[in-house]
Amino acid sequence: MELDEDQHQIRKWVHDFAEDVMRPAGREWDEREETPWPIIEEAASIGLYSLDFCSNAFADPTGLTFPIVSEEMCWGDAGLALAIFGSTLALSAISGNGTPEQFDEWAPQCFGTPDKVQLGAFGVSEPDAGSDVSSLRTRAVYDEAKDEWVLNGTKTWITNGGIADVHVIVAAVDPELKARGHASFVVPPGTPGLRQGQKFKKMGIRASHTAEVILEDCRVPGRCLLGGRERLDARLARAHEGKSNRTQAALSTFE
Repeated sequence: MELDEDQHQIRKWVHDFAEDVMRPAGREWDEREETPWPIIEEAASIGLYSLDFCSNAFADPTGLTFPIVSEEMCWGDAGLALAIFGSTLALSAISGNGTPEQFDEWAPQCFGTPDKVQLGAFGVSEPDAGSDVSSLRTRAVYDEAKDEWVLNGTKTWITNGGIADVHVIVAAVDPELKARGHASFVVPPGTPGLRQGQKFKKMGIRASHTAEVILEDCRVPGRCLLGGRERLDARLARAHEGKSNRTQAALSTFE
């Protein structure tokens, strides 16, 4: 598949940024093991770190634009590339699971503006489960009286974990259903009960902040459930019905 003219221009634009900004700074920020705020801010100032650019890149029907961008950015420096585009993990979760209204509210807060850069984080992996989503232990319990979800658990190896403005957390609502009983929740900036645990010492890609996220009776409003309560209830009901049908089918083989 050949690149079109727009993709060639984007490739050159990103390559120039990688060559002029990222490669000269890569070693310094890797050794500092710190979030490279000046580099992210420079990317934001030219529109590279922005909701509009990332949304358009993901929406490219050819599927080539974001891989092209990622290739050039990682050529510049992998750690800086992940520091710049780590927020797209949260963006993808909000886009894939949220309602249009939730996207409009939360997606911009994963990036902020060139004058006030913000970050997003997506929390799935856990210390005892890795990325095996069927084994997640983080729980979300609904407090109907207050219309709040109460989150408890620990996430690990989270890009921007604990320093992000918007965290998207995957938690078990119905543990009996394993992966089918999960839901995703937005934890807004400054929410009590969410804190950073240990920041990990890594052998590479050290400009990207990677840490534990600890949730202790972390309460979020009901509207922070991505997709909404009605969609969740319908999905859980279908999952339980399917489980019941399979159980009945299995028992029928012994009749």
